[in-house]
Amino acid sequence: MRNSFVRHSAHWMVVFLLCAATACGGDSGTNGGGDNGGGGDGDNATTSVSVGDNFFNPSGNIVSGGATVTWTWTGSDSHNVTFASSTIASSNTQSSGTFSTTMPTTAGAYSYMCTIHGSGMSGTVTVQ
Repeated sequence: MRNSFVRHSAHWMVVFLLCAATACGGDSGTNGGGDNGGGGDGDNATTSVSVGDNFFNPSGNIVSGGATVTWTWTGSDSHNVTFASSTIASSNTQSSGTFSTTMPTTAGAYSYMCTIHGSGMSGTVTVQ
């Protein structure tokens, strides 16, 4: 009887572990789903970028057309987000807070930088 109980318990443990592993599968892409933008079900997603002391993290984002991208200042230095394309809104220089902009619906790579720190502090938002 005990062996039957152990086999039965082991069977359910395997089922439980398989279900847990399936539920925790997650998205392995970079900024490719959920709240990080792009590539999902066609909904416009929001992507977050951290503005640290002389860096953007992540510096490369992939989003769907029309997605909102939000930069959040986490460092203490003043920075801005200035897009090479004048059709995309750029931020004022600031040292705290957030800046959000809506990306175009046209696919392409849209580069930006902090004009205070130059090309060493730059990033790209790719619209798919």
